[in-house]
Amino acid sequence: MKNHPCRNHPRLSIALLACAWFAPIAGALAAPAVVPPEFQGTWVSAKAACESPVRARIGADKLMLDSGSDSEALGGIEMAGPGYFPPGYGGIMAVLITEFDGEQPAMVTFNVGEKKGTAVIEFSPVMPGKATPLLAKYNARISKLNLAARFPLNKVTLKRCAAR
Repeated sequence: MKNHPCRNHPRLSIALLACAWFAPIAGALAAPAVVPPEFQGTWVSAKAACESPVRARIGADKLMLDSGSDSEALGGIEMAGPGYFPPGYGGIMAVLITEFDGEQPAMVTFNVGEKKGTAVIEFSPVMPGKATPLLAKYNARISKLNLAARFPLNKVTLKRCAAR
């Protein structure tokens, strides 16, 4: 080890130590792009029958919203990692974010209030304020989707239906 390159380059040694320290943190914060199987399936209002025409269907890589003959598919799915919750959180809640690299029009929280088998969808609202280019783009996408008006599932407690 006498001639190891890191011994002669203190900045490289510091950089390697920093990478070694941050690697586990980055791994913990990295969000898987696939929805875990326990969250996949058909979700309806907790007060509705599983045959309800108003539903959310969650697959490995998309959220499909249905209301009668109207439907909307949202992709770009990311599952939020542990960094989404406060430090020290050790519960069973999980969060799905749609169009992660875009305007994120819908978010689903699973096991809400630590109650297994529940979920709540929240649709992103149009935001008031000075129309910067980013805000204008965001508002245009959210307005076009108009999810809250089309799908009466916003902030409704959902239950998962058994697979058929």
